[in-house]
Amino acid sequence: MRKFSRLVIVLSHEDEGNSGFSAPVVEMTNGDNSVQVADFKSALHMLPSGSEVSVVANGTVGNMAIHNISKVIRESGVFVALDLSGTTELSKVFDSPFKDNLNIISINFPENISSINSQAFAGCKNLEHVSIPATVQKIGSQAFSGCEKLVVLEFSDPNNWNIEKENGTLEGISNLSNAEDNPYRFTLPSSPYRNCVLKKASQA
Repeated sequence: MRKFSRLVIVLSHEDEGNSGFSAPVVEMTNGDNSVQVADFKSALHMLPSGSEVSVVANGTVGNMAIHNISKVIRESGVFVALDLSGTTELSKVFDSPFKDNLNIISINFPENISSINSQAFAGCKNLEHVSIPATVQKIGSQAFSGCEKLVVLEFSDPNNWNIEKENGTLEGISNLSNAEDNPYRFTLPSSPYRNCVLKKASQA
């Protein structure tokens, strides 16, 4: 498998109502060599199908841009580790933009994100790693349903979480960094937590 060490995308501001997004700078880096490419889609299509690449998005990225980014990744045939930690304006993940995206292998969220909706990553069968910043207060039910390869949910603040069960009752979780509490096992069909919502205790 051919690997590029880094693919950096700087996205422009997303205009309200605009279904597209522009990337004025797309730089592909492989070791000491780098090349600038016209747009994100072209950059991914330059890579061999089945290869693995790290994608770092910087700048102003809103929910509509995230849907477009996910669509390009989904159609590329390239496995992507997506780093959104340097982006701004993405406060919530709406409408499950990554649902059933088989090309996402990991994702890092920005510090200003507050919630991840239900089924946000449902069916992402190759997703292995998700970093959850301390700003996240709620993770919807079945957010990681069907993520067969998910082994790490990395919480910046793993303490004081509750599970809200389907009947509305709450169950405290001591520490989400503990293997027995970490909800990667919520992805299993047999797990009692699969259809539950995760909430910060202060938001319960």
